[in-house]
Amino acid sequence: MKDIAVKTFGNLAQGYSRVQAIKDWVTNHVCFCNNTSTEHTTAVDTYLSKAGVCRDFAHLMIALCRALNIPARFVTGIDYGSDPILGPTDFHAYVEVYLGGHWFIFDPSGIAIPMGFVRLGTGRDAADTAIATIFGSVRGSTPIVSIKAIPNAQGDLMIPQHVANAVSTGD
Repeated sequence: MKDIAVKTFGNLAQGYSRVQAIKDWVTNHVCFCNNTSTEHTTAVDTYLSKAGVCRDFAHLMIALCRALNIPARFVTGIDYGSDPILGPTDFHAYVEVYLGGHWFIFDPSGIAIPMGFVRLGTGRDAADTAIATIFGSVRGSTPIVSIKAIPNAQGDLMIPQHVANAVSTGD
């Protein structure tokens, strides 16, 4: 991944604009396609196949960032506020990148609204932040997630919306 990262992004100035370029590249070069990967799919696999789900987009962006010595981590959460056409609120994987003393949220899949993410876990990769680790056979069903926005002290309800820049977690 280092050769790919250096060739594609190495000439860009360090900092936010380089990370945004990595995120945009992943968003524009990988197709969001269900059932195209497994828990064994690597960032290289996603790079070669140009297809995956949110986990694969996140792994590829993280690998490209780390290849350029940019601290990046994997986050599992819920994407409150996503487009209703995508179905009900669901689990989502995204990326945080450390820049200028703060972690910034990026969604390389481009399908969710970072302003509406609810963090469940943070780690090096999806294995660190799994919603469940199952041993043996299991019959599962679609998870049902219910979230409700709460107005602030002034009674204003802020609905998540897409913004041009990454969102800082303030940490």
